[in-house]
Amino acid sequence: MRKEDCQDVFRRIPEGTHSQVNLALRNGCLLSIDTVVRFEPHYMVFRGREGGSTEEGRAFFVPYDEICYLKIERVTRLGELKQMYGETGYVDAEDRLSARPAEKPVEPEADGPAVSTPLPMTSPLLPNDPASIAKQNLLNRIRAARANVAGSTGKLGGGSGGK
Repeated sequence: MRKEDCQDVFRRIPEGTHSQVNLALRNGCLLSIDTVVRFEPHYMVFRGREGGSTEEGRAFFVPYDEICYLKIERVTRLGELKQMYGETGYVDAEDRLSARPAEKPVEPEADGPAVSTPLPMTSPLLPNDPASIAKQNLLNRIRAARANVAGSTGKLGGGSGGK
């Protein structure tokens, strides 16, 4: 990778995401970046750690020609990638799932009794992504199965005390 390419990619990636970037080197080594310090004419300087290691805060001086590719180490939406290259307004299925619906403010009635309103779908108490919903459904099924087992053994184990 050339210096210009490396700098261009880092300019496109939001600075808050730099700590989630990994460099894959030609020798197969993976380096996790914590903070980019500077781009020199022939190498870049950053603080980070080697992949598979827990030793953080190490300094790395990596020549650009040793870098094969950069990888953002998290799930990245297509809309995010397009936005890095100046394309706005793209909404993919993942963005629609995580989009929060417009909420109307609820004004209490002065004369009527207090009525509880259902929680909005964006409440922190309710999951709003498919993985959380699936996890919650699985936990509910496990709890129900345990309750059935406990209920059936309670009936058998209670006994009537003999004849």
